[in-house]
Amino acid sequence: MPTMPEGTEHLTASLHELRRDNERLQGQVHQLRSEHQKLAVQVAHLARLYSASCRLHEPEERPLLAEIIGEIIKDLIGAEEFAIFELEPGAPVLSLLGCLGVDPEPLRRVSVAEGLIGRVARTGTRWVAETAPTREAEPSACLPLKSDGRVHGVVAIFRLLPHKPGFTPADRALFELLETQAGRALHVVRATG
Repeated sequence: MPTMPEGTEHLTASLHELRRDNERLQGQVHQLRSEHQKLAVQVAHLARLYSASCRLHEPEERPLLAEIIGEIIKDLIGAEEFAIFELEPGAPVLSLLGCLGVDPEPLRRVSVAEGLIGRVARTGTRWVAETAPTREAEPSACLPLKSDGRVHGVVAIFRLLPHKPGFTPADRALFELLETQAGRALHVVRATG
């Protein structure tokens, strides 16, 4: 039986050890790539939030503000049907500022004493459906637009884009942005306009 040259056993053991180290390092590289991708998504999300926040404070007129809020709802949240309301000063009524994909007529004026949209205006508390609405006219989410604890308007999201099954954590961050920043912008536009 041929004998192994001296030191070969040591080389074989070293080779096995190097292979194990290589596999471990490849696993770490894979994990780091995955973490990098997650961080890139988070950075992109934060950049969208920052950009949306800045845009909300640009307009000086209600129609332009409603358009910007609508773009955020449509492009960043992915809604295809929504309505934006403003609380009329001194009246318990919401008036329609803008909408997409819904019939505006029944939404022109909404009493804060009635329905889900009115309840969100009264309480200042966000409402998000746990499942898709069963009736077409029911919202999937209602967001109060507030500043300094006072409600100035409401966003009602009725339907998301077909490829989007529900709201994500990123959407919920956008909800918070809309509630506070759009609420503040609406208050400022109302005070200056």
